[in-house]
Amino acid sequence: MGLTGLLYSTDRANAQGIDPQDRPISEVRVDGLENVSEQLVRNQIRSLVGEPYDARTVELDIVRLTHLGRFDKVTARVEPIDDGSVALIFVVSEQALLTDVQVVGNKAIIDQTILGMVLLRPGDPADPYLIEQGLNRIIAEYQNKGYFVADISIDRELLKESNILIYRVREGPRVKIKGIRFEGNTRYTHKQLKSKLRSKEYFPILQKGDLNREQLELDSAGVRDFYRSRGFLDAQVGRRIDLSPNEKDAVVVFLIEEGQQYLVSRIRIQAPQEGEKRLLPDAQVRQYLLLSPGDVYTADKATRSSQTVQDLYGQLGFLDVRVGTSALPHENEALVDLVVTIEQGIPSVVGKVSITGNELTRQKVVLRQVRGMDPGRRFDRTGVDRTRRRLADGRLFSEGTVTILGDPYDGTRDVLIDVTEATTGSISFGAGISSDAGVLGAIDLSQRNFDITDTPQTPKEFLSGRAFRGAGQSFALSLQPGDEVSRYSISFSEPSLLETDYTFGSSLSFFEREFDDYDEERTGGNVSFGRRFGDVWSASTSLRVTGVDISTIDPEAPVDVFAVMGESDLTGIGFGVIRNTTDSRVFPTRGNRWEFNVEQVGAFGGDYDFSKISSEFRQFWTVDEDFFGRRTVLSWRVKASIIPEDGEAPFFERLYLGGQSSFRGFEFRGVGPRGIQADTLTPGDEAVGAEWLLTTGVEYNFPIYSEVLRAVFFTDMGTLTDDPGVDDWRVSVGTGLRVKIPFFGSAPFALDIAAPLVKQDGDQTQVLSFSLDLPFR
Repeated sequence: MGLTGLLYSTDRANAQGIDPQDRPISEVRVDGLENVSEQLVRNQIRSLVGEPYDARTVELDIVRLTHLGRFDKVTARVEPIDDGSVALIFVVSEQALLTDVQVVGNKAIIDQTILGMVLLRPGDPADPYLIEQGLNRIIAEYQNKGYFVADISIDRELLKESNILIYRVREGPRVKIKGIRFEGNTRYTHKQLKSKLRSKEYFPILQKGDLNREQLELDSAGVRDFYRSRGFLDAQVGRRIDLSPNEKDAVVVFLIEEGQQYLVSRIRIQAPQEGEKRLLPDAQVRQYLLLSPGDVYTADKATRSSQTVQDLYGQLGFLDVRVGTSALPHENEALVDLVVTIEQGIPSVVGKVSITGNELTRQKVVLRQVRGMDPGRRFDRTGVDRTRRRLADGRLFSEGTVTILGDPYDGTRDVLIDVTEATTGSISFGAGISSDAGVLGAIDLSQRNFDITDTPQTPKEFLSGRAFRGAGQSFALSLQPGDEVSRYSISFSEPSLLETDYTFGSSLSFFEREFDDYDEERTGGNVSFGRRFGDVWSASTSLRVTGVDISTIDPEAPVDVFAVMGESDLTGIGFGVIRNTTDSRVFPTRGNRWEFNVEQVGAFGGDYDFSKISSEFRQFWTVDEDFFGRRTVLSWRVKASIIPEDGEAPFFERLYLGGQSSFRGFEFRGVGPRGIQADTLTPGDEAVGAEWLLTTGVEYNFPIYSEVLRAVFFTDMGTLTDDPGVDDWRVSVGTGLRVKIPFFGSAPFALDIAAPLVKQDGDQTQVLSFSLDLPFR
């Protein structure tokens, strides 16, 4: 448009026998202005009075005026003046001003939302570009909400006649995904690829199945990344949407071009920079790589190889080491060279470790969580992340940051640890209901950051919660009366006895339960000493003294109950070992936990003499992690317990199975041998326990809504008999919900529905099991 104006102006000047180029400009005029400010226009013009005429400058002036978005057309002409100068006239045609902007026909999206996408308001110029941009935005928003056949149009005649912009919407039906197919895939099955999609097929109630354009794009990218992460570096993924005739359903077809799978040809460790001496030889670095020549190249293994080598250097004090990997494809072969680059920097020694933010907590409590940062020794870079995790898992702090200070080229670096103290003490009044234990009331007083030596100096200090705090000890007082079960306990624990790796714990408790045929009361105490061996292993020794009273026995109670009627005394010494590599104590998502315990009852006297041996193993895997960081976790557990001495343990010390916490699908103590009724000497319904327990199970735990609601699928299986083996095996399957509301605590509500697939005579089944805690704070 600008060039046309220039040609016109030049031709007219040449017709009069002059060439305007380089002639002085005596006048610059703008014709055609009505509503647009002349000053605004002149601010865009670089051709000035007194300056020589330049065709290129005039062309750029026209471009700038056009980009104002106020004119339909901009031209320029030149008129010769008698004194040899020229007059430069810009001729503009203003765009019409909008008198109104409206949207009609919309129901699914409100007017305010649609008009917010349109960058035009009454009084703005009717810019065709902005009008079309608004149209495309509205279409995209409807497609994102599943209205793929929505038609958006503009009333062009009304816009031309009255300067009123109206977007007319015909929404059509909301399209549901009826099916998902793949074309072109030969190496991976439909099921494998479908698991990588967020878009789901419509299923009544359970899956909305809305067709979302934006999500389909992300799904295409996800399938492409799935292929590329497995060596198909040239993989491309497109999509096609096949609408049904009624335009309500659609089949989404992902179009896949797999390409070739690339293999690693060779591995090159890039030479160190000039003047830098490499710490580790190339051969040693190769040992830590997860890829070797001949392996299928995967981006995931390349990335993890970088991290492994980086951690290796980090453990040797190289805080600022940078390790990268890149794949260089061969020209005519499906091969890549893996190039590893290492910028190692210099090793650093830990200087001063400073702690801030601990107003009440003693500094030594924070330092207990520090790993890999001992003053005077080289840094362990992996210790920074471990320290952060330990501060978070300790539940004493709501936040903990670790900052390495100083210049990367300094040999000694200081450390700043900043913590935000959490609320560690609480007193709560509440109630609970459980399918295993009935209704409970609760008064709980707890302090996770207790200090037994920090006695209050004034009543105000005690009432404000600033006394008895700061040493990282734990104290708890619990009063839980109930209609079936009552518990009362007080406990104290010291996680670092005399600032060593040794631990101490003690507790006193009273327990009372009303069974169908008898009542049981337990009064006792426990003292334990333990030791940590690093962050994974720990061991402990415990002593216990317990008094048991069996009373209010019904005539039809089992003979095993009558055999121990009245009061009994027990003493025991136990030994336990724990190996724990899980990433969280509250909700593990990876790692495993193994626990072994043995107890000799009667070691210090008492009415009984027998032993208990048990071992339990749990493994956790993260099988998926969504955009919000919520993890889907698969877990497996197995537990075995035995009382070797035949017939020596009283029924209240035997092994039991059944209920939500041990074997879902069966009632509390609903699995295992039943007792002989004392009045009829015939088999009864009351459980009397056994001496051999073996149970295992798998659980699949996945998020449904935010961090609040999760669901599980599970299978429980096992046996409870008097002889080791797998006789009388039981199996149940089920599903459940887990609701986590911060106000209610870490795990307040669990609901499971289970059905036994294999059971034995005498077992007592239970489809629904649950537990719910309701605090009143």
